[in-house]
Amino acid sequence: MKKLISFLILLCFVLTLFGQEENIKIIPEEELITISRETNFAAALRAIEYLSLDFAGKNILNTSIFNNPIGIPIKELQWRDALNLIIKFHNLVLEERPATFVVKDVDVIIDESGEEVGIKEKVTVSTNQVRISSIFFKADKTLINEVGIDWTTLIGGEVNAEVNLNTTSNLTTDILSASLNRNFQTGNVTIDLNTLLKIIEANQKGTIIARPSITVISKKKGFIQVGQDFSVKTLDQAGNTTEKFFETGIIMEVTPEVLVEDDRKAIYLSVEVEKSTALPGDLSTVIDKSKSNTEVLLFDGEETVIGGLYDKEIQVGRGGIPILKDLPWWFFGLKYLFGYETKMVVTREMIVIVKVEIIDSVDDRRKLDKPTEEQIDQERKDMKRAEKLFMKE
Repeated sequence: MKKLISFLILLCFVLTLFGQEENIKIIPEEELITISRETNFAAALRAIEYLSLDFAGKNILNTSIFNNPIGIPIKELQWRDALNLIIKFHNLVLEERPATFVVKDVDVIIDESGEEVGIKEKVTVSTNQVRISSIFFKADKTLINEVGIDWTTLIGGEVNAEVNLNTTSNLTTDILSASLNRNFQTGNVTIDLNTLLKIIEANQKGTIIARPSITVISKKKGFIQVGQDFSVKTLDQAGNTTEKFFETGIIMEVTPEVLVEDDRKAIYLSVEVEKSTALPGDLSTVIDKSKSNTEVLLFDGEETVIGGLYDKEIQVGRGGIPILKDLPWWFFGLKYLFGYETKMVVTREMIVIVKVEIIDSVDDRRKLDKPTEEQIDQERKDMKRAEKLFMKE
């Protein structure tokens, strides 16, 4: 009896082992793919697409807005499994069609804990758009102290300032002469924004860096960059050289949302502004960054101001007696007797002025362009009247 039981146990073990061997699939080496975690999502899909075309005859159509690094290492994995892993890791949707794999954003919004927090709103012909116009302006800190501009008073394209009447600078005189309203006792003035910026530039106290403008769909993110990207090369775990890019310069991300209540429209605007520069070093690259963000509620055509982004510039010069201070060093050392080095630290503040305007939806614009039945009837009557006059002649 014991021998029979032992034989049955051994038989079950052998059958189980053979069943596992049948489930083991040998994947050809040509279908394996390795991708670094720093690889951009779009670049990773292009790499997988080569194998997809060879072994499945299908290309990959990417309609997702996601375009960050994949964030997960792929090492000698079958291309289809690698595609499914990347898609699932970033909560995207993979739709297989007869000749294409389509990568789409999921309609459900999922937070960091994995719970559903809402449904993404689909874009239709009636979806509102917002035009965002901005001015990046850099001014000396001494200007702010001298003129006393209160950027929080900006409304309707006009801003208030408290001019120091005791000064006799050209800047103060120009602002007083161009002001719309002024009080000579207190120095309080109201001046047009564009006029103020032109006066400041003319007096070399500031400069307009850029005037970018962008149109964004409601609840979508817009991106503006005035600057350049730089890259840093590193080695991954497999010893491969990877290149990672960083954005620097003046960067602004905006997310507007059009709110409608009782036939009134307002714009909920989320703004993030960054000013950064890259400082390459012997061992590493340092990014000098100033960042500011805000959330405001504005009406159509209203403006808001973001400030507080400071930077310092060291200006090196030479003073002394003209001509003698610039003599070469070998000329009896006179340049050291009649001249001296100057160093001045200039602090500048970057002011960002943002204006929002609601643009009619595609459906509304089509209705405006399409003539009404009354207009069509009137055109027909005018044509018949013109034909009768022509026949009489």
